[in-house]
Amino acid sequence: MATSGFSVWWILVPVLAWIVFSLGVTLLREYRRHQVQSSRAQRAAELLDRGEPAMAEVIAFADTGQRRSASGTVWAVARLGLRVRPAGAAEPFDVEQTTSIALADLPDHAPGKTIAVRFDPASRELAVERRAGSPAYYGADASRPRAAANRTVDA
Repeated sequence: MATSGFSVWWILVPVLAWIVFSLGVTLLREYRRHQVQSSRAQRAAELLDRGEPAMAEVIAFADTGQRRSASGTVWAVARLGLRVRPAGAAEPFDVEQTTSIALADLPDHAPGKTIAVRFDPASRELAVERRAGSPAYYGADASRPRAAANRTVDA
């Protein structure tokens, strides 16, 4: 007897291939995200160990609405506009910094406040120093200099 040529495998094989492909792409994205977070945490720790100390005035504060939980503390991920004033004769520069701040420490990062930072003079990357007794969490820290058009120099 002749068969019609239709088999359940015509549907099952493409569906299984799509599931395997989707799983592979998802795992690759998660691996890359984890690598980026690990490198940011390592860079922040390196800056805190070897960076130049400076004071930074908070110019702008924007809560991203993201929350993290680590070490028994809830963290707010915030975007800070900072004017960094290096020690010595170096001129101030502006940086936009995304960082995790413990909820209890949010008032210390309001516009107009001054916070301690450590930075790399060559790349102007920075890490926000935490006050004594405040837990440290650097999983979401990333810094980048502002564009040249947005820079202002104090007279």
